[in-house]
Amino acid sequence: VVREMVEESRSVQALVAGTQQRLNDEHSRATELSRRVEELEGELRRLSDEVSTDPLTQIANRRGMMQAFEAERARIERAESEGSGAHLAVGLLDIDNFKKLNDTLGHAAGDVALKALAAHVRDSLRPVDAVSRFGGEEFVVLLPGTPVDEGQQVLTRLQRQLSASLFMHEGREVFVTFSAGVTAYRLGETLEEALDRADEALYEAKRTGKNRTCIG
Repeated sequence: VVREMVEESRSVQALVAGTQQRLNDEHSRATELSRRVEELEGELRRLSDEVSTDPLTQIANRRGMMQAFEAERARIERAESEGSGAHLAVGLLDIDNFKKLNDTLGHAAGDVALKALAAHVRDSLRPVDAVSRFGGEEFVVLLPGTPVDEGQQVLTRLQRQLSASLFMHEGREVFVTFSAGVTAYRLGETLEEALDRADEALYEAKRTGKNRTCIG
């Protein structure tokens, strides 16, 4: 009886050891796959930076927006040198509750929201305006010939229109809203300097209830 118990104990130990080894192997494989995914995502971001279009939303990316801004800045400088002023409103948009959307419905639903906002803004603006996905869930818009108070009105109108819409993902309704900050371009400044003010205004819009536009 003792011998049988010893043999059974050894068999169980061998089984446990084998199971543990398989778990270790699977963990190593999962770690390697996770590392590879990160590498591929990094490569995708690098390739995206080399072109001017965001592959998900099919609007301009950061590089494309920088090109549009430089062209607009040159236009404004020419206008100033000729003695005629020119306006440019710079807006920074951020999808509301984006992390919660990803956590509850998954990243595919987040992609639906990104594409919905991009298409809505692109289709609602004038041909002379520019919109880009600047990173993550943030978008930048340029509104040439638009004073900052009118820029606020434009973005508020876009918010109201988007709030009245819904999008479907795997049979579930997805509501998309965004907050925004808008500022007036100041002669000679960089896009980053203008976006710093817009970002402060965006923070105020988030702090005071979201789905609104503040001026910075």
